[in-house]
Amino acid sequence: MPTPDERKEMIAKIANFPNILEANITQFNETQLDIPIGPGEWTVRQVIHHLADAHLNGYLRMKLILTEIKPILKPFDQEAWMGLVDVKGPIQSSLQILRGVHERWARFLEVLPEESWSRTGVHLENGLLNLDDLLVHFVHHGDTHIEQINQLKI
Repeated sequence: MPTPDERKEMIAKIANFPNILEANITQFNETQLDIPIGPGEWTVRQVIHHLADAHLNGYLRMKLILTEIKPILKPFDQEAWMGLVDVKGPIQSSLQILRGVHERWARFLEVLPEESWSRTGVHLENGLLNLDDLLVHFVHHGDTHIEQINQLKI
């Protein structure tokens, strides 16, 4: 479980994530956004759309945990979502989603009382999770995808 100071640092990362992501993709043109990050991996465009989908789900999961007693946190099939038409479109809408979600998410997390962090939900694949678990996961999730994008920088 993170200390209050570690939690504060992670919340700052949540708040800053859209800016960091955008700073790391400024050099990519439309053609480069469609280059797979590695063999058999997603493109930068797909990763950006995935981040919007996943982080929106993460924010909603945290809200469910705070408003329900041990809610079910349904996973989503990321690969199936990558087959939908919206992940082939411009990245601007997903960047806007990330800016809005992360602004609200950070504001929401900054004022949570200490006792809220131990509230739990049941993820159908990962079992019992509390808010700290989700915070750690989504900070790591964002960092991991930025590292992937940086591997492709030309």
